Amino acid sequence: MERKISIESEGIYREDYQIRMLKANAVPGFLKIQGQGVDGMTRYDYEVSGKVSMKAMYERGKLNSRDLELFLHQLLAIIKEAEKYLLNIHCILLEPEYIFYEDETFYFCYYPAEEHDIWDALKQLADYFVKHADYKEAACVQMVFALHKGVLEENYSLEKLTETCMEAAKTATFEEWKQEKEQPQEAAPIYDRKEHDWIAEQEMAGTIMEETENLWTPVKRFLNRHRKPKWGDFDGLYIEEEEL
Repeated sequence: MERKISIESEGIYREDYQIRMLKANAVPGFLKIQGQGVDGMTRYDYEVSGKVSMKAMYERGKLNSRDLELFLHQLLAIIKEAEKYLLNIHCILLEPEYIFYEDETFYFCYYPAEEHDIWDALKQLADYFVKHADYKEAACVQMVFALHKGVLEENYSLEKLTETCMEAAKTATFEEWKQEKEQPQEAAPIYDRKEHDWIAEQEMAGTIMEETENLWTPVKRFLNRHRKPKWGDFDGLYIEEEEL
């Protein structure tokens, strides 16, 4: 079942070159758009079947480093695509409710009816990321704050800022791994070969003695019963075959 969202604006609908460009070319990263006039208003419909909005994603969960990495790279790509097709980058909406996600891909709404400064919009989105970041993940925290700091600078390069965020993530991941490796480990018990051999010898000696004792018991009993008499009291020695 096809699912759409709509954005309306005042004024009679007029189809310009931007809509024709988007209809004629499947520009990667942009949602399919259809413009029309309704009761003296302009309405743009966007096809979002199978996709979920960023707003819905982070109402249920937290922003992680992987999502932020994908978003930054794909935002950079969609800006380049817009320029390639002579589209106004300031018509790309960066509000979380108008950014959609499916299969590790973010999709953007192109809204030609109203122009806004995309860099100001990115500042507000960076604030949103700070609020919804996963603070249990070191890489995500470092990326979010690197982004937030970067968008506040004047005339920054989004491409360089994206690289800075990636480096921050790598550094955080390495430091986290390093801390785990440096945590003291319980020492393994020392194996004393001499002590083990001595114990083994004692156990073996005890076993041999016990076995020897068991072996000679019938012989000792026999000798006790037929002990040799003292000299002068010899009455002879009679041995039954059964006793042997």
